[in-house]
Amino acid sequence: MGVTRVGAVSPDGTGYSRAVAGSFEVTRLVFPPSFRHGSVEPERGYLVVVLDGAVEKSFAAGTTTLSRSSIATLPAGAVHSSAFARRSTQILAIRPTDSQASALFGALLSRQRHLQAAVSTTLGWRMACELESRDAGWLLALEGLVLQLLVATGRVAEPAPVRSTGWLRAARDLLHERVPGHPSLTELAAAAGRHPAHVARAFRREHGVTVAEYSRSLCLEWARSQLVLSVTPLSRIALDAGFSDQSHFTRAFRRHHGITPGRYRELAQR
Repeated sequence: MGVTRVGAVSPDGTGYSRAVAGSFEVTRLVFPPSFRHGSVEPERGYLVVVLDGAVEKSFAAGTTTLSRSSIATLPAGAVHSSAFARRSTQILAIRPTDSQASALFGALLSRQRHLQAAVSTTLGWRMACELESRDAGWLLALEGLVLQLLVATGRVAEPAPVRSTGWLRAARDLLHERVPGHPSLTELAAAAGRHPAHVARAFRREHGVTVAEYSRSLCLEWARSQLVLSVTPLSRIALDAGFSDQSHFTRAFRRHHGITPGRYRELAQR
């Protein structure tokens, strides 16, 4: 059973939404600009994904700065303090609630780590959307996204031997890192160390869509999160997502999600 707290604000000004999905507790936290908190000692280990902004966490052994595409694993008892960026910072914290969930985390929560995984922010925004969703399937969707994040984090923490297509992941990761931007094929080729035409062919063979279609899909997912989590006008979201005008954005959003952005926002805010 999941219980969501939407729009709640703590006495210190931190906004949060929380749900229990299966055996996972998922919390979205929104920290005010330049927010700081003193030393805390978590009773349970957890995983942190930065959605927007940045935070510097200070431990006895040193400090680490987390920003978009960052994942941090904090074991139980990892005493630390935090100093947040000069603009609002949003993070997700995912905790196991029982021994079954702890087993799914595996060794991830055995020690403090700072990992880079571009897909983490994309998955994080999707989880944040589900936290605010009102449809009947949100709880199952949220649990599924947590499992995807654990798989992605585990693969970064314990990478498999590099295969010949490892360079293709560099191109894909750049697409995730730049959302809602659209890196050019030339930029992707430079990141991958391959010719642009070779990247284009290999990308389509691997993912079943062109680079442009993949990038557009990421931006439409980002736009969906903004419709749920912000009050930004549709015209501004359209421009930020790379569309020439709102009507172009509306058509693309409807093709991708099966509903217009205005109607989607209306349903999400009921």
